[in-house]
Amino acid sequence: MTPAKRIELAAALFGWTPHPSQRLWLLDDHPVKVAACGRRWGKTEAAAVDVATFATAFDSSVQMIVAPTYDQSKLIARTVEHLLLGSPHTRRHTRITRTPYTEIRFLGSRIMARTADEDGRNLRGHSADRVVVDEAAFVRDEVVEEVIGPMLADRNGLLVMVSTPFGKNHFYRAFVEGQGNAVSESPCRSSLLPSRVASFRFPSWANPHISREYIEAQRSVLTERQFKVEYEAEFVDDQSSVFAWDDIEAAIDDTGTGGRGNAESIYVAGIDWARYSDYTAVVILEIGGFHAPHSSRRFRVVAVDRFNRIDWHSQVERVADLLCRYGVRGIAADQTSVGDPVLDLLRRKLWEERGLDAEIEGVVFDARTKRELIDNLALRLAHREVAFPRIEPLVQELQFYEYEITGSGHVRTQARRGYHDDCVTALALALRIAPRYVGFGEIRTSGRKRLSLSGG
Repeated sequence: MTPAKRIELAAALFGWTPHPSQRLWLLDDHPVKVAACGRRWGKTEAAAVDVATFATAFDSSVQMIVAPTYDQSKLIARTVEHLLLGSPHTRRHTRITRTPYTEIRFLGSRIMARTADEDGRNLRGHSADRVVVDEAAFVRDEVVEEVIGPMLADRNGLLVMVSTPFGKNHFYRAFVEGQGNAVSESPCRSSLLPSRVASFRFPSWANPHISREYIEAQRSVLTERQFKVEYEAEFVDDQSSVFAWDDIEAAIDDTGTGGRGNAESIYVAGIDWARYSDYTAVVILEIGGFHAPHSSRRFRVVAVDRFNRIDWHSQVERVADLLCRYGVRGIAADQTSVGDPVLDLLRRKLWEERGLDAEIEGVVFDARTKRELIDNLALRLAHREVAFPRIEPLVQELQFYEYEITGSGHVRTQARRGYHDDCVTALALALRIAPRYVGFGEIRTSGRKRLSLSGG
């Protein structure tokens, strides 16, 4: 059944008629559809009608409604439920299961609502003819790429993503792809669409049923950035982000990386040891000896290792292997959570067993030390002094590292809830000591320094 026929079906079954931009969205039949929507444009209503008519038009179809939280996924599911149970034509063919997750059955078709949290654990093992991702910009990249993508592979399924913009993640990249790399400034689709992807931008005023007076009133109470995102549906850097996306993007450079150090370069490392469910992260930084794309580049990330759930001795062994591979000269390691024993074990492993003559410094974090580390990292990114390959955990952690106002009015920096900051911390530690080793080969010789840094 064509999209146009399904719109007619919505009118016949539910008495629903889309407004013009909703109709534009529903008429599109690309395998991947992306809509950046302003608030109150009508995305929940349009998505629910889309899901309900798909279930009625294609018997035995399987659809999955996915959102960052289970409560959010139920918003569309409940609207679908109200449509199907509210129509005398569909009511007697509809069955609802509410536990453990909402599942709607219409004849032979199934509609399931699931959450994308916990790395998509509740989505794994399923396949679907179509997945509708609500607030897709708030779903983690790896869930879309590593979980939702494979769900659709078996059935050559369709992907629909609708969201208020948030930063420049997978949702932004899909949006740009659908616009032929030219972001539309109108709610109309670009004429330069790739064969599989269509993207749209629907500001709030594309809904003719919302008053412009209300929208303008919101402009007066929101910041310019908030209004652009929430009502104009524009992609901007998140206002709480510590690191600007332009700075992150400018630092990404996949050229010249390798798996082992070279004699022309000096290498330093930052280590953030695992705490509980966190990850241990190691970042190796190269100083000089490479041909950077910009003359201001001074430091390049050449290796990142990130792991968890192994014992301390195995962690130290794995870290030592990486450090020796690059012959690092200086190491800064988080000493806050592990104290002296793990660093002493690392010193013995490197100095006595491996013969690596590296300085190892323990850094005890407090509010001032952490702020100085992060401020230094932000400054060097802004000055285009750092380069790194597109390593997804590192890029994602930088993107979702945020300022937060505490209850006492202080500003602190940390990973957004549900994300980690181990790679960011390891990079910040490496950059803290890296300047000491610029010109190291010309002006100083190696020698162990058993320093313990506490505070600044």
